[in-house]
Amino acid sequence: MDRTVPELQLPLHMLPCLSPLFQKGFRVEIETGCTLESLLCDQWELSAEYVQQRISTLFLNGKPVDDISTATVAEGAVLALSSAMPGLVGAVMRRGGFFSSLREGITYREIVRDGRTRRGIVTVKLFNHLIEELGPRFLSRGLFVNHFDLENALAEGPEKSCAGTGDIFIIAGPDQGR
Repeated sequence: MDRTVPELQLPLHMLPCLSPLFQKGFRVEIETGCTLESLLCDQWELSAEYVQQRISTLFLNGKPVDDISTATVAEGAVLALSSAMPGLVGAVMRRGGFFSSLREGITYREIVRDGRTRRGIVTVKLFNHLIEELGPRFLSRGLFVNHFDLENALAEGPEKSCAGTGDIFIIAGPDQGR
């Protein structure tokens, strides 16, 4: 990823201000060409138990994913992660859930890939409890967002001076306010 973009260090206590950014989507650099399971467990170092129990809904490029061991993450992919969602929609979209057959026509199906891995960028969207649980992890590793989106998220905060256009790299800085 182009590290010539401006960098901003934010303390972890600013995480609630970033909730809109986590939902809209931020970009991270990963090793693409891997399975979704490998991305979550190997690259992002989430335990298999956490992935199984806490990330109940996954969308890859707008399609719900049931089998994370076969779904391949390519350059430019958009990955949305959510813990359990309430109601019928939550039940239908839940990974491997009882009602998942109701979305058969939109469920992610693996497209044959070349099998090579390479550095690339993906967009990640986090929802509900995963913002609080995974947000600090992503912030500590660094993430890319659009200046305009960051300005809107921090409109009430002291960091409003980061206005501009293009991308900005955000990484967790010292958190003296905790």
